[in-house]
Amino acid sequence: MADHDLQRAIALAARAFDGRVDRQGDPYIAHAIRVMLDVDTDDERAVAVLHDVFEWGQLPLREFVSAKLPKRVVDAVDALTKREGQSLAEHIERVRASDLASTVKIADLRDNALQWRLDRLPSKATRERLVALYRDSAELLGTSLDEICGRAVT
Repeated sequence: MADHDLQRAIALAARAFDGRVDRQGDPYIAHAIRVMLDVDTDDERAVAVLHDVFEWGQLPLREFVSAKLPKRVVDAVDALTKREGQSLAEHIERVRASDLASTVKIADLRDNALQWRLDRLPSKATRERLVALYRDSAELLGTSLDEICGRAVT
């Protein structure tokens, strides 16, 4: 992947998440950047910064396509984008079919389960629901949330 591809991916993410906030009220781009910094290759970084642009951001598909990112990056972002009506198992099955998507999903789960982020969720019920979702996702990926995070997640 060329440097300009990663730069385009970052610029797309910045536009997609402009003005958007996460469940904790923080700029959404911060999550995408933390996930990007938790992976190793430029392809992984591009997928990581873009992994939520369709679910949590506002990015027109035509703008994403016109960025002319490498097919492997586009395919991994597609695999990470949960479809309406799709079960968690179906979604993670699509993620598992792509090494790039799987690597980024693990980094995404690790960031979502950061203790300081969990502590700032709006309610105990939200926290319990999300931790259960993250655990189920990790198990469907063939690992555990505790293993991904290197600690017991509560």
